[in-house]
Amino acid sequence: MIVTGVREERKVVTALFADVVGSTSLGERLEPEDVKLVVGEAIGRIVGEIEALGGHVKDLAGDGVLAFFGAPTTREDDAERAVRVALRIVAEMEDYGLEVLRGWGVEGFNVRVGVATGSVVVGEVGAGQRVEYAAFGDTVNLAARLQAAAEPGTVLVDDATHRAAEALFAWDASRELELKGKQEPVRAWLAAGVLAGRANSASGARRSTRSGPAAAASSSSPGTRASARPAC
Repeated sequence: MIVTGVREERKVVTALFADVVGSTSLGERLEPEDVKLVVGEAIGRIVGEIEALGGHVKDLAGDGVLAFFGAPTTREDDAERAVRVALRIVAEMEDYGLEVLRGWGVEGFNVRVGVATGSVVVGEVGAGQRVEYAAFGDTVNLAARLQAAAEPGTVLVDDATHRAAEALFAWDASRELELKGKQEPVRAWLAAGVLAGRANSASGARRSTRSGPAAAASSSSPGTRASARPAC
């Protein structure tokens, strides 16, 4: 992506890092074309959730997606939007994992999400035909580390994100994590859901029903229970 005329500046950004879980099992069981189809659909759904609430997709790296809330566009509720999107991604991938199980017989397809808020410097990086919008600072690294520490199907956020969005979501107890590259333990919070009455505070947009390649590969099994979604 070529970006021109972007001013370098220091901003507070909420970074979201989502990583698909289970692609290794897909690679062992399926042909490469099918792996691309399944993972590509998952990434597409994740990107859709991010963009639906105004996030900026920075990178697509293999099975992972990095997004910013607060850059290039800043909103007063960026941290809230990021947590809300993270919960939506988990719910979406829970449903999609069932489609993958029915369509290809592969278990364990899921996602982990990490969210962190802090100061970064944003601007252009690169040269020639390869110039990109980038963010520099520990916030992006922290989001990636939290993602790696999260259990499949969960969202871990840092203390700054929790403080900014605490009143809007339900949380499990905080925990101190020893994260790679960090000299001191990092306090992290597990986002458990949206509090009643807060479902539409960031956006009035409703979740859309999607039909992916996994759904087309096999008809739904009788008696399959629809998974519960957070009212995001």
